[in-house]
Amino acid sequence: MAGEDPLRRRLQDLPRSAWVIFSGMFLIKFGNFLNVFLVLFLVAQGFSAFQAGVALGVVGVGAFIGNAVGGTVADRFGRRTAIAVSMFGSSAATALVPLTDGLFATTALVGLVGVFAQLYRPAAGALLVDVVPEKQRVTAFAVLRLAINVGMAVGPLVGGLLSGASYTYVFLGDALFSFAFGVLALSTLPGGRPPVEAPAPEAAEGKGKGGYREVLSDRPYLLFLGSMVAATFVYGQSTATLPLHVTDAGFDNKVYGLLLGLNALLCVVIELPLTKHTERRNPRRVIAAGLALLGVGMALTGAMQAVWLLALTVVVWTVAETVYTPIANAYPAEFSPAHLRGRYQGAEGIAHTLGGALGPAVGGLLYSISPPLHWTACAAVAALGALLILGADPGNRGEVSTPQPAETHEPAPAA
Repeated sequence: MAGEDPLRRRLQDLPRSAWVIFSGMFLIKFGNFLNVFLVLFLVAQGFSAFQAGVALGVVGVGAFIGNAVGGTVADRFGRRTAIAVSMFGSSAATALVPLTDGLFATTALVGLVGVFAQLYRPAAGALLVDVVPEKQRVTAFAVLRLAINVGMAVGPLVGGLLSGASYTYVFLGDALFSFAFGVLALSTLPGGRPPVEAPAPEAAEGKGKGGYREVLSDRPYLLFLGSMVAATFVYGQSTATLPLHVTDAGFDNKVYGLLLGLNALLCVVIELPLTKHTERRNPRRVIAAGLALLGVGMALTGAMQAVWLLALTVVVWTVAETVYTPIANAYPAEFSPAHLRGRYQGAEGIAHTLGGALGPAVGGLLYSISPPLHWTACAAVAALGALLILGADPGNRGEVSTPQPAETHEPAPAA
């Protein structure tokens, strides 16, 4: 079994295209300066904090659209095409941000950035499913998250240095990293359209629906998507209401920064080795256990007032994150036929985007009404997510998730 192989061997066995995706993901998360510094840039331009917040919200709307469109592009025109269009479009739009005058024009442009910047996501996930054998997928998605976490941990430090010189450098740097991933994708990823497989007999009834209509008629998958909305809603409190609780407890922003740093460090250190144990178990039970632990960790946060106790709650919900996330990222492959993998991945991205939008809005409202009510609600939402995933059984769907032979035999990267 995959979980019995040494970690180094499992990494070496991953196909080359997977490593291209990992590298590209690191590049764009390292250079994700626009989301981090957009509010500061707009305020420095003379706009109000509210106006800057609206602009950042429009980026989120664009990301929602980008996930949906990206799934269709990935399925119709190929994974490489979708990634290239995403990266080059995002690069061009981002580079124009510091040259744009006026709130309306800038907001419209950053919304376009949001669309292009997320258009790649379904294609990247679908390509991993295409080329990585089923027994290695959890490991692959864990490595993907490692690349994301490392990029997001280090990138803002560089962005901060660039912003000290000029915000123009910030946006140009972001554009450069996106462009680099686009070039990497065009030069190294396999081309052509995605494979089309005959549907399993039990899926014959839904064959005529096509596109997202078929995805949305997949009831077990809708339960999975609901669980992901719940998971992202609860996890999003780490950046939405946790800083408010830290401040209310009498601590400054340095303490909050240290807590987030602890979260990032634990993810980098424990998540990939942990997959050796979690990938051998029933995925629905693993995800449910992770969500239940996430709810416990977040609920305990509201009761903690000492720094070391807050750090302990961070450990709890970070362990939960490392338990359920790699499994959940790989789980859509259990549902999706090859010709709809992009759309299934796009639907998952939409679920996370929806949860990411609801989390700060609803969480902030509940916290303003009653902090204890808010943290209790987090536990309840996580419990609901755990119940939903237990019902998200894909059943026997034949060979819908088998990778294509031409892709599985790609040479592994040099050790």
